[in-house]
Amino acid sequence: MSDSASSAQDVAQNVLQIFHININCSNFERSLAFYQMLGFRQLVDFEETGAAGRRTFGDKGLGPVLNLPHDCDGRACLLALGDDPRATRLDLIEWQQPRTSAPGPRGMAQTGVARLCLKVRDCNALYRRLVEAGHRVYSPPTLIELVGSREYVFCCEDPDGVVIEFMQFVRA
Repeated sequence: MSDSASSAQDVAQNVLQIFHININCSNFERSLAFYQMLGFRQLVDFEETGAAGRRTFGDKGLGPVLNLPHDCDGRACLLALGDDPRATRLDLIEWQQPRTSAPGPRGMAQTGVARLCLKVRDCNALYRRLVEAGHRVYSPPTLIELVGSREYVFCCEDPDGVVIEFMQFVRA
């Protein structure tokens, strides 16, 4: 086996799972309420205050790690669905330093992360709840067939325009 093939295999065996997905938001409380409405529960609140007072993200050494200024800071928490301790987490952050303006709307075909898909039990009930709450929903749940499975799908934007897809698998 060549060194590059061996190295690729070592990396593949080292990476275990997706631990968290970061979603930046412009209003922490508003976005937290949205994701909690979907069923996410808060696991960790990063607003810890120790004996020396509150430490910023920069104080914790995250600036260089995230390619942000040394004085970076924000309001953040980790959220998860269900009780599985290995569940992928949602890392919700409102950056307070540095503050940036909201980008224009993203196209669904642009390069980069386009949407987050959540598997649900009942697309229709969730669709009605989101519409009643005034969230931007692209279409009603639509039954599609894809790679031998049937599912209802629809998309909605979170308060900052992040596209969330909902998928309900249908038994044949």
